[in-house]
Amino acid sequence: MTAHPPPHKGSPIRYVAGMVCLLSALVVLAGGFAQMVIALETGGYGTSRITYALVVLGAGGGLLATGIAVLIWEYSVRYGVRH
Repeated sequence: MTAHPPPHKGSPIRYVAGMVCLLSALVVLAGGFAQMVIALETGGYGTSRITYALVVLGAGGGLLATGIAVLIWEYSVRYGVRH
């Protein structure tokens, strides 16, 4: 019978930061989607509202990627996953 080593201690700050990024991403992406719909209904492509909507959607994507990366980092430290 092989004994598994105890899990490593994770960081609650890292976990909370990852979850805040993910939840913020959901809000920002919903707002960016709404801005895109409004921009397409009012003026179409080539307007400044499209640029604003794309910036908001890009920020939401950045928050989503950051949140996922931080949570993967946290779980890899917590459960001792090494490559």
